[in-house]
Amino acid sequence: MMEIYHASHRGYLKIGTTESGIVEIPCAVLENKKRIISQTGLFAAFNRPRKGEKRQDGLPSIIGAKNLVEFVNDDVLEKIQPIHYYHSNGLTAVGYDADLIPLVCELYLDAEEKGVLISSQEKMVKQAKIIIRSLAKVGINALIDEATGYQYDREKDELQKLLSKYIQEDFLKWQTRFPRKFYQEAFRLFSWKYDPFSLKRPGYLGKFTNEYVYNELPKGALDKLREMNPKNENGNRNRRHHQHLTEDIGVPHLDKHLMKLITVMELSDDMTDFKTKFSKVFNKPVQTQIDFDEKSD
Repeated sequence: MMEIYHASHRGYLKIGTTESGIVEIPCAVLENKKRIISQTGLFAAFNRPRKGEKRQDGLPSIIGAKNLVEFVNDDVLEKIQPIHYYHSNGLTAVGYDADLIPLVCELYLDAEEKGVLISSQEKMVKQAKIIIRSLAKVGINALIDEATGYQYDREKDELQKLLSKYIQEDFLKWQTRFPRKFYQEAFRLFSWKYDPFSLKRPGYLGKFTNEYVYNELPKGALDKLREMNPKNENGNRNRRHHQHLTEDIGVPHLDKHLMKLITVMELSDDMTDFKTKFSKVFNKPVQTQIDFDEKSD
């Protein structure tokens, strides 16, 4: 039985234009990193109404006309197979591999070059040329990554590959322990500009992390971590606190807390709103302010 993946990222792809204006195509990135366009989106890209009937050899109407069958190669046959996946609302959705769009464009351009098109298909060729020019600049995958927000995770993965060549394993573990979403949301709450490629973190972030992460470990844990991981002569710590947590208890506790904390961060408009929501969710007194004057841990 074929595995059905969940959509990890969703969005709308704006690609080319039609006589009706810019077309927005529902798209997604699945857990296996496959980029998907919706079934209706395929027809919308070419300004064609979706038709339920099949044409030659069971092909969808957009490429199933008799004069186009000879241009349907193995790549098209592979990409035209419907892909079932789980939508973010929990329901099963159906789409196509995003590579099908440029393949359909090539099919119509090849048919035009051979002189077998009929007059009603000329609009398809015109739209295919618009799409091909767009894709030649950035590529279908890059467009979908941007539309769904997947480029942030993609950049993180590429950064990890780069780090693995230069940085020892202990530091790499620290880099992946705190999810990217934690930093992205913290920067948003503080109104800082977030750069997924940068490893620089404002000193304030250390105070925030101690207050809302390490202070939520069992009482005395933060003091013990500071004892085991003291500051050096430059006022910095040689390791990150979580590197001293036990793998069987400490790390799972940290991971569970981070997931809950990030949810509160996502639901907050700013730091003031976050403190209110944090105090309610974690049953803590409202923290009116954090002293950020002292150098971060």
